[in-house]
Amino acid sequence: MRKSILLIATLLAASIVMATNDKTIRIEGEVKDVNTNEPIAYANIVIEDTKVGTATNLEGFFAFNNLKAQTYILKVSYVGYETETVVIETNGEKVIHTHIALRPKTTLMSPLTISADRDKFRQETPVIVNILNDKVFESTNSSDLLHTLPYQSGVRVEYNCQNCGSSQVKINGLDGPYTQILVDGRAVFSSLSSVYGLEQIPVNMIERVEVVKGIGTALFGSTAIAGTLNIITKEPVNNSFSIASDMESIGGKSWGRNFNANAALLSKDRKAGVSFYQTFRNRDAFDYDDDGYTEMGKLDSRSFGTKGFYKISNKQKLSFEYHTTSESRRGGNRLDEPAHLTDICEMTNYHIHSAGLGYDYVSLNGKNRYSLYTSAQYVDRDSYYGSHQDPDSYGLTNDLTYLVGGLGSNKFKKVFFAPMTLTYGTEYILNSIEDKILGYNMLTEQHTDVLAAYFQTEWETKLFNLSVGGRMDKHNMIKTPILSPRLTLLYKPMEMLQIRASYGSGYRAPQVFDEDLHIAQVGGLSLRTHLADNLRPEYSYNASISADVYFEFTDNFKTNMIFEGFYTDLQDVFALRVISFDTLNNTMIQERYNASGAVVYGLNFTKKFAYKDDNTLTLGYTLQSSRYKQTEYWSSDEDVEGTDKLLRMPDKYGFLTLNIKPWRFLDFALTGTYTGKMYVPHFAGYIPKDKLEHVPSFFDLNLNIAFTIPLNSDLNLKLSTGVKNIFNSYQNDFDKGADRDANYIYGTMQPRTFFLNAKITMN
Repeated sequence: MRKSILLIATLLAASIVMATNDKTIRIEGEVKDVNTNEPIAYANIVIEDTKVGTATNLEGFFAFNNLKAQTYILKVSYVGYETETVVIETNGEKVIHTHIALRPKTTLMSPLTISADRDKFRQETPVIVNILNDKVFESTNSSDLLHTLPYQSGVRVEYNCQNCGSSQVKINGLDGPYTQILVDGRAVFSSLSSVYGLEQIPVNMIERVEVVKGIGTALFGSTAIAGTLNIITKEPVNNSFSIASDMESIGGKSWGRNFNANAALLSKDRKAGVSFYQTFRNRDAFDYDDDGYTEMGKLDSRSFGTKGFYKISNKQKLSFEYHTTSESRRGGNRLDEPAHLTDICEMTNYHIHSAGLGYDYVSLNGKNRYSLYTSAQYVDRDSYYGSHQDPDSYGLTNDLTYLVGGLGSNKFKKVFFAPMTLTYGTEYILNSIEDKILGYNMLTEQHTDVLAAYFQTEWETKLFNLSVGGRMDKHNMIKTPILSPRLTLLYKPMEMLQIRASYGSGYRAPQVFDEDLHIAQVGGLSLRTHLADNLRPEYSYNASISADVYFEFTDNFKTNMIFEGFYTDLQDVFALRVISFDTLNNTMIQERYNASGAVVYGLNFTKKFAYKDDNTLTLGYTLQSSRYKQTEYWSSDEDVEGTDKLLRMPDKYGFLTLNIKPWRFLDFALTGTYTGKMYVPHFAGYIPKDKLEHVPSFFDLNLNIAFTIPLNSDLNLKLSTGVKNIFNSYQNDFDKGADRDANYIYGTMQPRTFFLNAKITMN
């Protein structure tokens, strides 16, 4: 009897299982590019209103097993493509096969960004993020980042020294230290590396540069007052190799040479990859006025780097990167002799090493992201900043920056009134610098560390996005923690129009900045910066409003206009003034002190036209006012009048880029920048007395012609030639001799220059 009952139960269970299996179904399919029909690997497929999701394999294939027989809605997405919604009807079938085609998003008008919000297009982000990429690098024939940045409204770059070529980027009317520079989202760019840093970054290591103007997001540091430059380095996406070389004739007197190479390798299953870059750069010294002293110093630079990843699974990835640069630069006179036997010399030898590790986790449905990361940079510099055959002006500088942090992001279906994304994290940043000038027994030591925590919430509806966040910093040079709030609003009344508004605050600690580590030669003396004894932190408050308008006349002809208004109030603003002369140490001392404050406001305008994506015209123009709240005195000469204007800040400037592709193998690029009149300090030495100069405006126009020759199906040769600064719009009143003011330099960055470039690419 017992055996009969057991047999009946077993048969009953088996029948239940078989009946259950009869009622389950399998959904499978492929995801491909609608234009190329190529499979899309690692696309996300999520069953709507469930937590069930998967990703495509290398062949673009996916499958869901053991599903109930009912109607399903699949959401299919991949970065750079429109999200596709697919309805699956079972109709009594046990296996349903579907083909899904994703349409690429148009990225010319609305480029992909990660700075303000990860993996979003500009039309979807609460702050405007502008992109510089290979197209800009090639159009401008730029070998380094410095020369590509002016092609954004509100952004300027300039050289600050005739001898060594120190430089800085200025955004929305504020000096370089108000801009935060990130490498792959990490703040490892120290004050020392910022002295020449933008010119030390070769463009062949860069995938793109994301430019965020103003204070817009809590994810970045509170020192991102003027804006943020996020340098995204190249990650391997396919097997490729390229080599390039170019030469340029600078003003018909000097030569510049550049050679670079790139390579990328991926495993067959695309779970691992690594990329490499190498750059060799050499530039002769350039003497514009034939006085025996350089207007552009000589330069020798070598850079190497690698970046790679390993995908542990569809949800987890490990990444690493390493970059190194060795650079020598020298300006002044008698460049072939030892530095201390010259009349004037600024010379540096840099050795820079930086590395980073990261771990990323992303859930299959894309709603949860977590990252852990650490980065470090070490800079070693030997220098000589001196004049009149001074044997004691040799210096040694060491700088270490270390960063460790973690970030999380979670998407919620609804919090209060709308879907919400919560982003949060913490960072610890340490910087230690030691600068020695042994001959004068001068020592600058500074140790800073910042422990930060931040959060940002974003509610997203069809009509608006609202982002509220804040960042708490504990800086070791400021007694109390500083809370910097962030508020942004994106209003979308129609698909063609986005209106944005933002508010935020930031600060700068009373510490050494990049310009303090560049010792300019002024009037035969070394200009050194000291911090005032009672120097207080500087606080800033920033507000902006913008309108982003899109018109699509046809599928091929599109246009975009951006209006951006900005306002920044600086309290206890840092300012510089000459306070004394140390003839024993051959030094002029300027002091960084707290001025009463400053207000900077203005309007950026950008207009873009595009025809078939290959033919574009972009115009940018900025009107701004940068003024102290009261008159400030920059000179120690009591006869020299003060000023309420922030110096070296034009009231208007702009740019243009025109790209034309009349044939698939031929490209024309016309680019240019305009810099309006501005006030520049001019110290005595070559001239008898300090003077505030009102310098003229400049227009720098460049032409680039490129021709691509297909060598075979995978190999291309690209030849380009052209001229920079066609009209030779260049400063013509440089100081001369050993007593010149080397900081009296303004306008365009180089005279008329002819160039020739060749590049071989294999994919």
